[in-house]
Amino acid sequence: MSVSLKEYRRLLNERSIIMMITLALVILWYFGQVSLLGAIIVFATAWTLLIQLRIKRRMESLRLMRETVREQRRTTKQGAMTVRANTLNRLPSPVLLIDDQQRIAFANQAALDLLGSDILNNDVVLYLRQSNFVNALDAVISGKQVEFGTIRYTSSNERSFDVTVAPVPASDDGTIGAQAMVFFYEVTSLLKTEQMRADFVANASHELRTPLTSLIGFIETLQGPAMDDQEAQQRFLGIMQKEAERMVRLIDDLLSLSRIEMSRHVAPTSTIDLPQLIASSINTVLPQASERGIKFDQQTAPDVKMVVADADQITQVLLNLLSNAAKYAERGTTVHVTATPHYGGRHVTITIRDEGPGIAPEHLARLTERFYRVDTARSRKMGGTGLGLAIVKHILLRHGSQMEIKSQLGKGTSFSFRLPIPGKVGQAQPVTEAS
Repeated sequence: MSVSLKEYRRLLNERSIIMMITLALVILWYFGQVSLLGAIIVFATAWTLLIQLRIKRRMESLRLMRETVREQRRTTKQGAMTVRANTLNRLPSPVLLIDDQQRIAFANQAALDLLGSDILNNDVVLYLRQSNFVNALDAVISGKQVEFGTIRYTSSNERSFDVTVAPVPASDDGTIGAQAMVFFYEVTSLLKTEQMRADFVANASHELRTPLTSLIGFIETLQGPAMDDQEAQQRFLGIMQKEAERMVRLIDDLLSLSRIEMSRHVAPTSTIDLPQLIASSINTVLPQASERGIKFDQQTAPDVKMVVADADQITQVLLNLLSNAAKYAERGTTVHVTATPHYGGRHVTITIRDEGPGIAPEHLARLTERFYRVDTARSRKMGGTGLGLAIVKHILLRHGSQMEIKSQLGKGTSFSFRLPIPGKVGQAQPVTEAS
């Protein structure tokens, strides 16, 4: 075992003291100043004191070594705890650690954001008051094997979570008692999706039930009172044909929406001639618009030519927006269609602006919802299914774009979206719909 320089000097000093005491005793004994027995007693006493001092120093050294080792272990443990805490803080899901007194011993940043920044060392029941949660927490901390179902927690801002409680064993040295880990799994989007699916089924059923009810009523009338009334038969058959065509359009839109959603995560790679596609779409809608005296003004920048897009789907977008403008714009007005490069020449922005009555601000955010209509009666009269803008939205999401809607009452409404230019940004990336 190596001896430090400080320890070596201490041993050297002790040996020097012993040699000096021994030499002094020999000289005193030689000159008769002290007896042999007295010299031996003094010499033994000095040796005893020095041995006690060495033992004391050795024990102090051992104590310091133990404290150093203990501090190293504490530092290592704290470092590991810090790493675990930092790791838990990185989790997007809230996590709590509850001690055996049901106090919150640890909360990651997501939990602090959810429950409040001052929750540490407080009773967890102040924040999670559900009886099934309290029972589960008691069972886990006491070590009981109790089965409990999913614990649903809804925050004040309508975020929903499934809460799981898991046991954390006590430490081996007994310094930390049994604890419980509380994990929050957010299900807000799942619940919203379930609600949207239920609403969609209800809306689709309602949209199909209305024409079916009309068809059944007309059929019963034709089989009964109007059996021999040729004029009534012709009138009813015309209405029945319109209702049947409405159901066909609705089913076609539903199938189209389903196909678009199946491929929405596959970005298009083909290129299309945008000015030619816009002109072709305008020519398709022109007969319908001419009946109401509506004209189209196409303005395409000279450097706008090819874009990365699915030709069939973008045609569907243009036809839908142009057809809506032809239906709802004021008679005798002009629909303006522009295509200009933006974002440093990497994208082309297409805007369709009408001179219609405009749309109230409270309706703008919901225009792309399925079956949502600003004017239900007028939309059905015009033959709309309530799915057109929802289809447009999902097509544009596949093309890495979102539709921007601006409107002013009495002045008109504009719909804008963008498409990438080939060779500028590469392949378009689909975007995720905001919840």
